[in-house]
Amino acid sequence: MTAKVLITEDHALYRDGLRLLLHDAFPDIQVIEAADFDAAKVALATHQDIALVLFDIHLPGTTGLNGLREIKTRYPALPLVVISTVDHHASIQQMLQLGADSFIAKTSTKAAMIKALRDIMDGETVIVGGQAHTGHVMLSPRQLATLELLSLGLPNKEIAAQLNISPATVREYVSDLLGLFECDNRTQAVLKARQLGFILD
Repeated sequence: MTAKVLITEDHALYRDGLRLLLHDAFPDIQVIEAADFDAAKVALATHQDIALVLFDIHLPGTTGLNGLREIKTRYPALPLVVISTVDHHASIQQMLQLGADSFIAKTSTKAAMIKALRDIMDGETVIVGGQAHTGHVMLSPRQLATLELLSLGLPNKEIAAQLNISPATVREYVSDLLGLFECDNRTQAVLKARQLGFILD
């Protein structure tokens, strides 16, 4: 039976390129396309036998990593590969933690992408691309959640309410973040976190 691959990509030119690349790698592949998140969800509901999703995290209809999180929550066993220009080490680690099975940077060469896709279809986890490592900065889920709320400009009391923790604990997390990012204040920490890929707008 012919394998089906779903491409989620809003730029028609890049979507066309991915389709041609997939046919180069797998001549008998059946390609399904979605230009926004709603179309992607419809495609997944309609085609229960999709073997692989090539997912753009900047797809219209979703923000940050919410689309990735929603698809992997609904279809945890479905192989999903993020193909993106967002290739900071920290960002890739977040994507993998949320269930992405592999990552391919959009800047990769055609040969590298074809090899990666073949390896992925063989069941391997592949990371192609990725900017320099973030200097061993590792955040706990709570620290990351605090950082995301800091980036929205929320005060400690509101962060505490949203995370269901005490303001004192929030102060502790903020202090830890300032130390990890080697910054003097919250604004600097948020800016540095964005540069390193911990915050995806």
